[in-house]
Amino acid sequence: MRNPEKENNESCDATISGAKGERASMLEKEIVHMKKSSEGDSDEVVETRGNPKVVNTDPDSKEDEEKLWSRLKNDKLFRKKYILTIAYIGSFLTLGWVEGQIGPTFPELRFIVHTTLEKGSLFFTMTTVGYLLGAILTGYLFDKRVLERNLLMFICIAGYGVIIAIIPWCSLYEIMVVIHLVKGLFGGGLDTCGNAGLVVIWGREGDTYFNALHFTFALGAILSPLATAPYLMSHDESVLDTIHNETHQVLNFTTYADYIDVNDRSILNFTQSSLGKQESIIYIPYTMTTALCILTSLPFLIFFCTSLQKAIETRKTNEVEDKKKPQKQLRIAGFIVMAIYLGVYIAVVRTFAGFLTTFVMSDLHWTNFQGSYITSGHYGSFAFGRFLGIFFVRFFSPGKILFTSNSMMLLSLLGFLISSLFDSNTYVWVFAVAAGISVSPIFPVAFMWTEQTFLRVTGKVASIFLMSASLGFLVNPPLAGILMDTFTSMWFSYLLFGETILLLLLYFAALYISRRIAGGESRRPDAELTVLNG
Repeated sequence: MRNPEKENNESCDATISGAKGERASMLEKEIVHMKKSSEGDSDEVVETRGNPKVVNTDPDSKEDEEKLWSRLKNDKLFRKKYILTIAYIGSFLTLGWVEGQIGPTFPELRFIVHTTLEKGSLFFTMTTVGYLLGAILTGYLFDKRVLERNLLMFICIAGYGVIIAIIPWCSLYEIMVVIHLVKGLFGGGLDTCGNAGLVVIWGREGDTYFNALHFTFALGAILSPLATAPYLMSHDESVLDTIHNETHQVLNFTTYADYIDVNDRSILNFTQSSLGKQESIIYIPYTMTTALCILTSLPFLIFFCTSLQKAIETRKTNEVEDKKKPQKQLRIAGFIVMAIYLGVYIAVVRTFAGFLTTFVMSDLHWTNFQGSYITSGHYGSFAFGRFLGIFFVRFFSPGKILFTSNSMMLLSLLGFLISSLFDSNTYVWVFAVAAGISVSPIFPVAFMWTEQTFLRVTGKVASIFLMSASLGFLVNPPLAGILMDTFTSMWFSYLLFGETILLLLLYFAALYISRRIAGGESRRPDAELTVLNG
């Protein structure tokens, strides 16, 4: 005779036993995966059912389950990645330091080669050309693995330091021009490798680390002029004040092209009579910069010798990539929109910072001293916003952060324009500071949104982004200068406000494409097998 209660108990026991067996099987597979990762196995097989999702089999993806200190202690792979990330962050501190040092020392470089302002400005042009070439070359080398990536980083940083050491000793104008071209090559290479390399390490999990990378860039640009100031040549108080004021205007927070406004000539009006009896000692701060470059390059040499990158790159973000042609076209279209977006963004941000002092002096009749202070306030709020971005990316998606930043940027520049029209000095200050906060997270977040939505950020992708950013800076300042000279100074505000509207429209275009991509993915087959090669 059947016993329903006994059968029910047996069924429950079988279910529990099956669940335990399944859990044990999953645990065994995870252990095998960890062993393969530590041994450098580069192949992973991922199966997805239902709607496609981002699947990450690596144990270091469980950020919500473990504390940072616990993961550093127990997860060997995560610990290696974390150490390498610190090295990348240190390299961008150096990059910001180098670019922040050029502006305050530019008058002495002119004095060393005994050249005019017009000829001296060629230093920056050649550096920009070198930067673009360096981004292209390094993006190719990074993707093709012609050199191991840690070795490539070491060469870029160490080479950067060597060139910096040579600059103060170049007394011939032609050699100084060539040296700045080579300097640009190493700077563009470092910027490209740093951005692409960090994305390779963390994939879609790297929002926080990527924002920290760009915050340290800003920090280096802030500290460098302060460390350089005691070694500047002039002992005339008025000239010292000019140098001090201008150091706040050359702080570089995104890419090389941000660091100097060659249209602001207040710092460049040195006379031979005021400098002729003095001897430049800028080789001292430049040597300090070289030492910093060498110091931050050594970890990458160690990582190269220990094959750390190979172990880390066995872990890939297990992203299901659509192989259909329409999806591929949409992803490329989204990437192109984001490249144009970053070009316009850099054009607006750097033109605003570079011309801010000139604008308030000519249109609002402020003093140079007051103009320098508002520029410093803008840069300070920019750095503060970058710092806040490290934490915001933990709670908000890149798309939402970009929308919020673009909206705040539009409102800030509109408020700045209206305040300028009505000569409201207080509100001009308020909106200049608000603009610094609103624009600060856009550059690193745009990189991560591209990685998560459109294309994997490789060396080529990073180099194209940096090229677009640099070109945006090269086009906009001359355009703003022509409009301000031809019409009125208010065209500074009109131009930037119009470009901010264009920036918001580009964001909506990228958002539309991203939703088209997401809609196409939701209609894909229920089961798909993807093999990811490391």
